[in-house]
Amino acid sequence: MLKKAAVVGFAIALGACGTPANVKQIQDQNATLQGKLSAAEKNIVALKNEQSRLQQDIAEYKRVIGVLGTEKNSRVSESTSLRGQVRGLVQSQIDGLKDFLVEGNLLDYVGGELVARSQVDEKPVAVVDLANPVPKAGVLTGVGAFWQQAGTLSVQVLRPIEKELVVIWSSKDWRVDSAGYQRHNFSVNVGVEKGDVIAYSLSTPQSISFDIGTGDTRYLSDDLSIGDGFRASGLKGAKERRAYSLGVFALLNN
Repeated sequence: MLKKAAVVGFAIALGACGTPANVKQIQDQNATLQGKLSAAEKNIVALKNEQSRLQQDIAEYKRVIGVLGTEKNSRVSESTSLRGQVRGLVQSQIDGLKDFLVEGNLLDYVGGELVARSQVDEKPVAVVDLANPVPKAGVLTGVGAFWQQAGTLSVQVLRPIEKELVVIWSSKDWRVDSAGYQRHNFSVNVGVEKGDVIAYSLSTPQSISFDIGTGDTRYLSDDLSIGDGFRASGLKGAKERRAYSLGVFALLNN
């Protein structure tokens, strides 16, 4: 009897699941899912189309950027070439003017008289010409000296900064092979300001002579390098009042 009751109950339940109302509900849910699936497929197609369009836009932007880069490089190249030509023209004019002034002995001069003098240094020395500061702003073009014998020197520009003289520029070594008056042009013009002081590093003893009591050139035994700073009161020779046969040539402002 229990088995028959179970079979009858299962049949009743199965029949309830298969009623028209339940079938209609399942069909409606299926239709809804189909609609959502169709809408999702349409969205996927739309997104793929949008992705394709964006990739085309990116490709076009890259092409435009490439064209602009090429145009910019072309303009930069042309501008650089033009600036180079202008600088070359100006430099040639400056060189020509400097040569004219040198040949005509029309350059400004800052320093001691370039003549033979009575005394020489027995050791290498750096001398600082406090008697002849640069009187006006401008550019230095070269150096002159009266040599007692062959030797080597370099030129330094010192600038007064907070009560010290600071080395702001140093030339390459200038080597001469014979005595007498010699003149040398710097490879580049050197800008100077009013009040700058000129120093000379004499690496060869007895090469440049000096007199006592006619100037205010002081000295030190150390080499002068860019960035070095010292007080004028710390230099040797204040009481000797040396004057050396050294000076610089310049184009100074009027």
